[in-house]
Amino acid sequence: MRFLRFVWKLFVMASVFGIGYIIGREHSFEEEEMWEEEAEKSKPETGAAGGTGINREFTYENANATKVSIVGNFNDWNKDANPMVKDGSIWKTNISLKPGKHEYQYVVNDTDWVVDPKEATSVKNKYEGMNSVIEVG
Repeated sequence: MRFLRFVWKLFVMASVFGIGYIIGREHSFEEEEMWEEEAEKSKPETGAAGGTGINREFTYENANATKVSIVGNFNDWNKDANPMVKDGSIWKTNISLKPGKHEYQYVVNDTDWVVDPKEATSVKNKYEGMNSVIEVG
């Protein structure tokens, strides 16, 4: 009899935790959809049809960094897409951007995401942090 009670309790607990897991997964799917919609809204506006990009130079000063890259909505936040080159203590890169607003950050040593200290304009991102904003016209 004890064994049957144990099995019944195990079944009930598994059912409760299983339902909780399913509800949690549904919530995370809704959250992902919300983030995807937000990402679509923040994509840069394109200029004229077939418009060419405008070249912009980005610089970041950090003498202690071993690797710096720039990420943003212009490269799908890919830290490997636009690595920067070190010149003394200044990291530099040139990127061709389409007209519109672009959000970005610097990734230092593959782990630290930081806003551009030279850019005055920034907006809150979905991770409760900040993104620098550059407007190309």
